[in-house]
Amino acid sequence: MKKWKSGFICLLVAVILVQIGVTYAPFQNVVKAEDVAGDTLVAKESDWKYWDQGTYPGETWKDAAFDDKAWKSGKGALGYNPKNAEIKINTTISYGADADKKYPVYFFRKTFDVKDAAKYLRTNLALKADDSAVVYVNGKEVKRVRLADGTINFADYSGQQSADAVEYEGIKLGAVPFKEGANTIAVAVFQQKGSSSDVTFDAELTGFVTPDVVVPDENYTPSKIAVTFFGNTQTQKGFTWHTKSDAGSDLQYVKVAGATPNFTGAQTVTGKSEANDAAIGGYSHQVAAKYLDSGSAYWYRVGDKTRDRWSEPAKFMTQKRDTKAFDFLYVTDSQGSSEEEYSWTDATLNKGFSMYPKSEFILQTGDLVNTSSSPAEWGWLFGTSQNLLSNTTIAAATGNHDAFNNSFRQHFYYDHPANANNLNKGVYYSFDYGPAHFMMLNTNDQDSRALDPTQLAWLKEDAKKARADGAKWLVVAFHKGIYTVASHMTDTEIVTLRDQLAPVFDELGIDVVLQGHDHSYFRSQQMDGKTPIATDTIGKEQEDGVSLDVDPGGQSYYVINTSGYKFYQPQSESKMAASGVYPAKYAQPMLQMFAGVSFTEDRFMYKAYTYDAKAASTARATADANLFDSYGILKTDRAKAVTSEIEALPSKVALTDEAVILAAKASFDNLDGTLQKYVTNSAVLTAKLADLDKLKEEVTPPETPDPETPTEPETPKDPVPPVTPEVPTQPETPTTPEEPVTPEVPGNPDTQTTPDAVQPLPDQDGATTPETLVTSAETSSSEDSDDNLPTTGDTDTMWALVVLGISFLIFGTALLWRRKYKL
Repeated sequence: MKKWKSGFICLLVAVILVQIGVTYAPFQNVVKAEDVAGDTLVAKESDWKYWDQGTYPGETWKDAAFDDKAWKSGKGALGYNPKNAEIKINTTISYGADADKKYPVYFFRKTFDVKDAAKYLRTNLALKADDSAVVYVNGKEVKRVRLADGTINFADYSGQQSADAVEYEGIKLGAVPFKEGANTIAVAVFQQKGSSSDVTFDAELTGFVTPDVVVPDENYTPSKIAVTFFGNTQTQKGFTWHTKSDAGSDLQYVKVAGATPNFTGAQTVTGKSEANDAAIGGYSHQVAAKYLDSGSAYWYRVGDKTRDRWSEPAKFMTQKRDTKAFDFLYVTDSQGSSEEEYSWTDATLNKGFSMYPKSEFILQTGDLVNTSSSPAEWGWLFGTSQNLLSNTTIAAATGNHDAFNNSFRQHFYYDHPANANNLNKGVYYSFDYGPAHFMMLNTNDQDSRALDPTQLAWLKEDAKKARADGAKWLVVAFHKGIYTVASHMTDTEIVTLRDQLAPVFDELGIDVVLQGHDHSYFRSQQMDGKTPIATDTIGKEQEDGVSLDVDPGGQSYYVINTSGYKFYQPQSESKMAASGVYPAKYAQPMLQMFAGVSFTEDRFMYKAYTYDAKAASTARATADANLFDSYGILKTDRAKAVTSEIEALPSKVALTDEAVILAAKASFDNLDGTLQKYVTNSAVLTAKLADLDKLKEEVTPPETPDPETPTEPETPKDPVPPVTPEVPTQPETPTTPEEPVTPEVPGNPDTQTTPDAVQPLPDQDGATTPETLVTSAETSSSEDSDDNLPTTGDTDTMWALVVLGISFLIFGTALLWRRKYKL
């Protein structure tokens, strides 16, 4: 029986296991869509027809019926003069007669056959296109790569730079309008600019009979989190993050109240999301927190509140009100081509924060990545620096390498002007911090290689408003530096921007210009527009080992080399002079660099450091950052204001001038020792203070009782034996005790009263004292003193009278009742 039971149990277990296997077997044998090999419709290194004449072949060049017999033929990859030896060029094409004005666009066509066209549910494109491209199939546009939206100008450069086309970019096209039989793919490839050194093109087209992979439902984890300025730096912040699936765009935040966050009762704000370009994939999310408290630290997390999927908690801080001084870190061009190279920027920033631990934000002047259409590079940038970027506010400018189809805007959320153009290429915005106002320009937003007129108008209005609102310093930051010393110094677009912006900066009174792009260290002389200011006309001060120019006027320009891996060598000083570039210091130390920057109401302090971030991680952990350059500016505006305040004091001092003289002294005392030296009439203030003291010594003001301390009453004299009181009389009238004289009573002079004889009142010991006549003045001055309270004798008399009165009242009432009722 036991064996039978055991067998039955085993049989039952076997049935259950089989059923489980049958249930789950279909899922184990599912073939994922990505595992299905596609059909190669156009192979890599195929033969292509191409047009390299520098002219536009006409509107129908992309159509299947277009006659391309006059076009040349060649095997991919096609191009010329590759900078990178890894790039294999099978067909060299022409760039024209002028190497500085190469043809802007090249056109490629290929015909290929498709059988059972309807079966292809999706198509992938593997593309090499240096720098930008647009792709058509059978005359219909299917993809733009690093090319702006809107009408395409096939006679102009794209202004967008790609990485060297060593690898093919994988691009999902979705469903493509194939037809049965012959099909045509047509591609236009754009140069960034006329002086670009190379162009490369090749493509592969693959069709798939299965639909695209559905992203798993659990892919809602936030990544690539950035905290940005968004409008008012005291009360607002911007947040951006990415997810693989379309998810909620929720931010939760709560004030820091301990070492660990508690999001119970946290504020929740819902933002917006949008699909990224197919080359990047996934979704970006943007939200702004408003109505924050100034000078406050907050815990926050981002994610999807419905699915309860959140990022790890991190912190942000709002600016304090009335900030008088602050620090920040300045870096540029972190772009890299591997995760290791992005780790160098992370190491550089961490070293900077170790030396400037009170830095309140990072200012980065562009080219955060090398290829902004690469999801891997954005992942490396944020992956290596996510802890910093989650817990530090970043103010970034858009670089030319960041300008792929909205990629900058989708990674950093800034409050740009509503009428801004070319947002797909980047953004421009401004913010206040302490005594400084920052304007972050977008040098990808160009019109005929100069800054777009809309952006230029905004810059002028914004700077003037900031000055009117009391900004002590105006700072401009952007990517494509107009004063630099390396290879970009002579680029046509840089020369155009220099001619446009340098006079505008001088007109607006810009103080400091922070730049990038040219990957070499540079600090300019003080510039009056495009003219250097003679150094022998500028006063000097020394503070904290830094030489400060005193009220130099004009602008100073900076490029902090790079925090990444690319280094450009400076050009010759003769070329610098020919280009109107006047360096105070320039060099290529071949090391990563950062600058610690400080502002107060009166001072700009700048220190640039080199750091070997490329060293092995164990070596760089203990490596020092070395001071490479320093500079500062001292403004004496407040000293000048005190000088004017002293000038306005009366020429001859009177006691009534005390308030204004002491106010001027307070203004002077509020200056530090260095600024006090620039109050040119401080001796006048000293003399007037001495005159005021002398006047105060000569005039002794009448003593007045302290209003807070009541006057003590006069202590009563000891009792004396009773005597016959003297009645006050006129001096010539003798008085006798037996015949008292009727005294004159104050009051109506026409009314005389004769008082009763004055009786002595007993004191506490039973002794009597003569009653004293009290004048009205004496009465009023002692109303609040203890002398007006009844004495013990007065109290006994009072109670005796009260008791007696009550007795009479009772007795009288009793009599009346007796009389009434005849008792």
